[in-house]
Amino acid sequence: MPNPRPVDRTAPQLITRIEVKTQTDPSAGAGTNGWVFLGIGGREFQLDTLADDFEPRASDRPVTDTFVLGEGANILNASGNDPRDPQLHVTDLDRHPVYLRFQPRDNDDDWRIDRVDITVTGTAGGAVHHYDFQALADVTGAPKTTLRLSRRSGRILHLSSLY
Repeated sequence: MPNPRPVDRTAPQLITRIEVKTQTDPSAGAGTNGWVFLGIGGREFQLDTLADDFEPRASDRPVTDTFVLGEGANILNASGNDPRDPQLHVTDLDRHPVYLRFQPRDNDDDWRIDRVDITVTGTAGGAVHHYDFQALADVTGAPKTTLRLSRRSGRILHLSSLY
């Protein structure tokens, strides 16, 4: 988790940057070529870069993909997925749910997520909000498992606010 700088939460702030980190399970078939969207501040943004996003690589370690929207954007169609146009305000964050929405390519497409971290930065600098999800244990209490999103098991993951 990032180490945020102190921020004056009483001053009105504009959102300048949203950073999303996703961690996909490394097992075969855990990734997806489907579409993933971030819902935040009352809008949806597509998470897509030139890389092969949400796909395990030749490793037994989870795959982390980073998506930056707004200032320092690294996503495709950055101008159409910019929280500064139209401008989102920090106050918008408390008015709407924060979620990831998965749009599978077909009935067999599923995405297995280990972790999601979202950091929102405002005009005063520093992180103003942080959201996350982490799959820690299954129903039996066994070690970490993953969350599966698909047409057959649900497509939306709501995230918790840490601050």
